[in-house]
Amino acid sequence: MGSWASSRAWSRAGAIAQVLATGRSRRVAARTTQVVLFTIGSLLIASAVAVMLWNQIGPGPLDVFIGAVKSRTGLPLTFAVWLTIAMMLAVAWALGRRPGAGSIIGPIVVGPVMQVTLEHLQVYEPPSSLALGVVVHVAAVLVVGIGAGALIVSGLGAGSGELLAAAASDRSGHPEPRVRFAFEATWVVLGVALGGPIGVGTVIVALLIGPAVAFGSRTVESLVTVSRRQLDLATA
Repeated sequence: MGSWASSRAWSRAGAIAQVLATGRSRRVAARTTQVVLFTIGSLLIASAVAVMLWNQIGPGPLDVFIGAVKSRTGLPLTFAVWLTIAMMLAVAWALGRRPGAGSIIGPIVVGPVMQVTLEHLQVYEPPSSLALGVVVHVAAVLVVGIGAGALIVSGLGAGSGELLAAAASDRSGHPEPRVRFAFEATWVVLGVALGGPIGVGTVIVALLIGPAVAFGSRTVESLVTVSRRQLDLATA
């Protein structure tokens, strides 16, 4: 569920965190900012993915696989998410990329929030028009991008997809975007083979998630930068 940000975005986020961390009060402000960004990002991603599942025109590639796990095992959505993410983090760690605190805590937040949000949404009928469904899906992808951007700027740990792709890229020597695409394709193939849901929404997510995360990273980073400047003025 979730991200496709570049290493440049990570370095800019680190620079922001370093500036904020100058002095004790700034360290407190920096840590508070990290926690707030992480929390908001996790909630946005969970809610937006729930909207995609409710929309019923096809979830994202990883969610196709999670849907298959849920269907095959009979597990609640929360546990299907946890099982899948735990598997991805374990493989990434085995390949040399150790998960950060946020990598582990994030799914613990996302799973229950996604399930509760989906249960509330299912009271309502999804859009009957495909055109409206596409609009809803695109909006949800944008929200996921902003949420992922918040997680990246928080600096508390990469998402499972980013961590796995980075680890596989390190081992294989292939560019990370290409490795990530290979994983996305694998989730779809495995998910469909196991009976997971798929549709036009899956294609929408695959095509737009990268630009959405890049946009989200820039947007959140700009907001943090503006907030830092305002704090500097207020404490000058």
